[in-house]
Amino acid sequence: MERTRGRQTLGYMMVFGAASLWGTLGVVSRNLYVGGLSAQAVVTLRASMAAALLLAALTVLRPATLRVRLRDIPLFAAYGLVSVAAFYLLYFLTIQHLSVAAAAVLMYTAPAFVAVAAALTLGEPLTQGKLLALTLTMAGCALVARAYEPSVFRGQLIGVLTGLGSGFTYGMYSIFGKHALKRYNPWTVQAYSLLFGAAPLVLFFGREAVRSLARSPEALPWLAYLALVTTLGAYGLYLSGLQVVEASHAALLSTVEPVVAALLGFWILEESLRLPQVIGILLVLGSAVILNAQRGEPAGAASRQAGVPPAGVGTECARRTPGGAP
Repeated sequence: MERTRGRQTLGYMMVFGAASLWGTLGVVSRNLYVGGLSAQAVVTLRASMAAALLLAALTVLRPATLRVRLRDIPLFAAYGLVSVAAFYLLYFLTIQHLSVAAAAVLMYTAPAFVAVAAALTLGEPLTQGKLLALTLTMAGCALVARAYEPSVFRGQLIGVLTGLGSGFTYGMYSIFGKHALKRYNPWTVQAYSLLFGAAPLVLFFGREAVRSLARSPEALPWLAYLALVTTLGAYGLYLSGLQVVEASHAALLSTVEPVVAALLGFWILEESLRLPQVIGILLVLGSAVILNAQRGEPAGAASRQAGVPPAGVGTECARRTPGGAP
């Protein structure tokens, strides 16, 4: 029992650590935008560099991890296309029509989608504690993103729809990941989700990305940080934690990302931090405390009770201000 609880604690710490790394994206991306790179270029370079590095490393060091069953290719393809490529593109479309703050609020509807999908497909119960944590999280994210300002949602209906789409596709990362982790380790899952996610981004934005990098070669160290730390490192931690943490809990814990981004913006970029934002930060942290108190069986045990075998990575488009999606 103590060993199981220890694994759960480590899993929660991994998810929390992943979200904290995502929170650094705002500061890093700000430097890239100032240097002349477009949001599409940063997104494409981040995903393609991470995919290439991970696939090359696994091919040399652990080639066995790249072996997957032919019947599982559609799962990985859907994983990458929906939760990497479609998520990035939908979020980019959202900020074309709405403010970054509004886009962030709509994206953080993700835990709601995950809670419902996890209940339907993974057998994870919708407990009162989880619903309370979900309410606190969404309210906290709205306050951190300053959704209370009248101008935030001033825009077109299409922006709201694409924003909800970004929340759905972002949330599906946890659901697809949970299913994939039943048969494969986190590195295999991450490698193929990045491969299938980066491919369409390169197809649509690859030429622009290469041209942008050629004009600003000094951006390469920052891009390497995005690929190695906030993609391979953060998503590796998240997927490893997801092995023992419920998908809905992981999605809720990942909302600490805008909190970290807001704090970094305050400390490093000297941006203002208003009282409602501080309250929002406390609400998000409070939801994490509730989730910690709700810990019970490991995710694998919950899956077994539901008849499912046990388990075995806001886009830079929003990084013009700290916050947004991993």
